[in-house]
Amino acid sequence: MNQWFLTIQQDITFWMTLSLGISLFLLLLLIVLWVNLLSFKKKFKQLIKGADGNNLEKQLQSHLEDVALYSKKAEENQERMAVIEERMQQCVQYVGMKRYNAFEDMGSRLSYSIALLDDHLNGVVMTGIYGRYESTTYAKIIHHGHSEQNLSVEEMDALQMAKEQQKKRN
Repeated sequence: MNQWFLTIQQDITFWMTLSLGISLFLLLLLIVLWVNLLSFKKKFKQLIKGADGNNLEKQLQSHLEDVALYSKKAEENQERMAVIEERMQQCVQYVGMKRYNAFEDMGSRLSYSIALLDDHLNGVVMTGIYGRYESTTYAKIIHHGHSEQNLSVEEMDALQMAKEQQKKRN
């Protein structure tokens, strides 16, 4: 029985030594983890505090509010741009001008025909004929690139110049 008791005592010593070694290893591991946790906590506080002393969470919230505001402004600007683009189609965009001498005894090509058209080729052709003793100015309506009234050669030239500008742009 003595031998049996000795064997159990050796087994207990072995297990206690093993338990003590594992406990010391776990204690060492716990200390290392604790030090790492404290270091992480310090770095985390610096991150939350922010570079200039402001709270990172407040800065992030402020940036999110700014993004929401700018997003709303961008939508408003897109709506305004759509209205502007629609209005621009009705503004004079294409101009064709032809200068000429209406009368042979006049020099300096003082007479003119000018076509003013919007994006839909609607507008007017204006003509000014200048003579030595009198001058006349008149206008003809243009609808979709055509006039209901007959156009002179110079007026057709001015209208064609304006139409060519539209073709180049489109």
